[in-house]
Amino acid sequence: MLHTVTVGTIALQRDKLAWRVPLAAAVAVTLMIAGFLTVGWADKTLPLAAASLFIPISGTYDPPNRRLITQLWTLLWLMLATLLGGLLSSDFPFTMMAGVLVGAVLAFACGFVGGAGPNARTSGMLSLVLFAIFLGMPVARDSAVADSLLVGLGGILIMGWVIVLRAVFKRPRMWGAPKRTPSVIAQLHPRLNPRDDFLRHGVRLAGSFTTATIIAECVKWPHQYWIPMTVAWASVPDLSGTATRIAARIFGTIIGIAVVTAAIELGHLGPYQTSVLIGFGALITMMFIAANYMIAVAGVTVFLIALFTLIGEPVGSSEEYRILATILGGAITIVWSLVWMSTTHEHRHRFFRSASRANV
Repeated sequence: MLHTVTVGTIALQRDKLAWRVPLAAAVAVTLMIAGFLTVGWADKTLPLAAASLFIPISGTYDPPNRRLITQLWTLLWLMLATLLGGLLSSDFPFTMMAGVLVGAVLAFACGFVGGAGPNARTSGMLSLVLFAIFLGMPVARDSAVADSLLVGLGGILIMGWVIVLRAVFKRPRMWGAPKRTPSVIAQLHPRLNPRDDFLRHGVRLAGSFTTATIIAECVKWPHQYWIPMTVAWASVPDLSGTATRIAARIFGTIIGIAVVTAAIELGHLGPYQTSVLIGFGALITMMFIAANYMIAVAGVTVFLIALFTLIGEPVGSSEEYRILATILGGAITIVWSLVWMSTTHEHRHRFFRSASRANV
């Protein structure tokens, strides 16, 4: 397990390294944020930028002519997750309880839907991440609707930008005649049995996300959403994959915090320079999301912390809490990953237990 985690954390899969779409998307993110800064809407950049980062990641496993439909579906779920999180983000006890319960249901759905394929798995993960962020950031009810619409705007703008660039450079289109495939419901129906790994994963994710959300509400750290967000990012159906992602998540977060702190503090960056740094974080995230998760985490950490400096939070004011929250979220995920383990690990555990009894 240690060897698997170490190799999985540092290994770079060069064949999965991408740069064309990430570069185009990073430029678009920078321009959109700079435009919002120009009109004095710095406080509205978070949902816009989040969609601009997440939409290019979705559809990664689709051929180019199928990517647009996947991204449109993902955008719909991102908007709904943002709206739900915002509406349930109040500190009122009843609303908090409703947020925990809805989060549990959503976490199960986002984990189980991964059984329909890697794109469904990615869309579910990204939706749960946005739900965790906006649930942990108390906002007014009208702001929840506005945030959801801004997520939609960011997604539409980034898709339009990529479509135009593909047409200009004569790249394959993002849409075309779809290949007939079974519906998501048809793919998931056979998995409704207790031996299925994705059903078990959904149950574990619901438990770990609920635990992380309750703890986040109790500790009241700055950016408390970082705990359930870590659970959403790091959880995968198998134990070794989860352990690898947690290790990558912790080290990537530390690296990202060091980079963004050094860049902003030593470079004395202004708002527009910070928007370039946000674009750089988006570029690194999208380039390495499939090639090396640790580097991608460093990129998304740069992206988020630089984004929060535009909203008014000085860099260095809560970074230690982010590291602690990452470690805590990882610990919660590991503990829950030992509950109702995947059938592969269950068989392996039985084999080693039988072997040890035989040796005795």
